[in-house]
Amino acid sequence: MRTSAVAGLVFANVNDNLLKKLTSRRSMASVPFGARYRLIDFSLSNLVNAGITNVGIVTKENYRSLMDHVGSGIYWDLDRKNGGLYILPPYSTSGAKRNSGTIDALVGAIEYIKHCKSEYIVLYNADVLANIDVSALIKEHIANSADITLVYHNGKLEANNGDVMKLSFKKGGRVSEIALDAESGDVADFSIGVSVIGRQLLLDIVNDAYENELNSFNRDVIAKKVKQLKIYGFRHNGYLAFMNCTNSYFKANMDLLSSEVRAELFDKNRPVYTKTRDDMPTRYGTKADVKNSLIADGCVINGTVKNSILFRGVKVEKGAVVENCILMQETKVGEKAQLNNVIADKNAVVGEEMVLKGTAQKHFFIKKNQTL
Repeated sequence: MRTSAVAGLVFANVNDNLLKKLTSRRSMASVPFGARYRLIDFSLSNLVNAGITNVGIVTKENYRSLMDHVGSGIYWDLDRKNGGLYILPPYSTSGAKRNSGTIDALVGAIEYIKHCKSEYIVLYNADVLANIDVSALIKEHIANSADITLVYHNGKLEANNGDVMKLSFKKGGRVSEIALDAESGDVADFSIGVSVIGRQLLLDIVNDAYENELNSFNRDVIAKKVKQLKIYGFRHNGYLAFMNCTNSYFKANMDLLSSEVRAELFDKNRPVYTKTRDDMPTRYGTKADVKNSLIADGCVINGTVKNSILFRGVKVEKGAVVENCILMQETKVGEKAQLNNVIADKNAVVGEEMVLKGTAQKHFFIKKNQTL
């Protein structure tokens, strides 16, 4: 199959409202993760690893940091004369509303969809943290002669999963029923926000839905057309996390301290790419004590760090104790400060002898550029 036969469309601001503390000044797609990544790195890498070289990123607001991160797409081999990476800002189509749902978002991207000339489109929510074999997804979609193929996972449903759909199947893998508003705690097969659809079918569906003032692609279109369309499922069995609240974000980061999770999420056969920033190696003082932590380049550690994720340029001074924390880029922790269950956004400063303690259920959050 030609690589140009498939294009990708990533929704950068999906479910921003579920992670407000981290998305007040950035899109969901550009939320920092795992010491050196952004969430969009996983969707872009999964698409590129499948040979997809034409990718549009649908934005709504707060996308300056996203543009700074992805740039021309060179780090994902998307800096190309033909195809490549496209940032699709709001109001890109005359008459389109500022998108309040996936239908409006797709209308805003309608010119990209029309002109990409690919036969299939992979739709991808940026809040999905997984390493998905998109190449296998596309092959199965074509083999089934499907109209739409939904990537799904079997597991326990959580609250605030957005437009998650609970799926039932016929023999052969065709979706027979779609249930919405499934209860939290149910164990079920559920969609994860990644799908593949024919380009012309997508255009027809979006135009019809927009004319009828529909809002959600999942609720108002897919769930209501399960009998008319050939909808199939593609099962993802590996690690999966949704960024649907601050706790889920914290847990997903801490999951990286497990070698098993790292092996699943950072599959060497399907690598995860990100923007490269050269920096000096992390420096550890003679009194430094570091255990079970992920620490990026450019940090200076003179205190104690346990069970934590430290992004580039973090400084932990003498006598300071950082435990069960996520400290983003350029955070500074003063001498003899004590942090436990803390999430610090970029450029935060914690003064000397400060004591900041959250709990496993409610983490202490320090805003970007905040000094305490």
